[in-house]
Amino acid sequence: MRKRPMPAAASVLIVVLLLLAAASVGAFPGEPDGYNGIPWGTPLESLTSMEYAGPGKDSPGTALYRRVTDDLTFGKARLTRIEYGFVAGRLTAVTLKVDSLLQYLLMKEEAVRRFGPGTEADPRAERLIWEGDSTTIRLVSAFDLS
Repeated sequence: MRKRPMPAAASVLIVVLLLLAAASVGAFPGEPDGYNGIPWGTPLESLTSMEYAGPGKDSPGTALYRRVTDDLTFGKARLTRIEYGFVAGRLTAVTLKVDSLLQYLLMKEEAVRRFGPGTEADPRAERLIWEGDSTTIRLVSAFDLS
């Protein structure tokens, strides 16, 4: 069996934190109310050091921003980017990106340390999910782990 090459640097792991509009489903250990000191629903105009990064590709109506002062780490993982998603000018999502399998594994290790084991979203793919009262976290790998 031939091994597939590692994805290019443009392929990334994404962890998405979303503000849930639906009813509560129960908190998980360490459930965050936002990310990096910014609570869900914070108005964009109240934040400093934010730089427009473009429209959300997967979420119509979402504007993406980067905070130029961010520390690009998540536990031991080195991030390539943190994108903050705003809908109607309020924070609703955060995406953390890495560019290698090693950084993905370090990110996964930190997520499990912070939030517990999570739920396997797809037994055939590397995807974990944590659902809480106000936050859903999805850990999605773009890397072939086979």
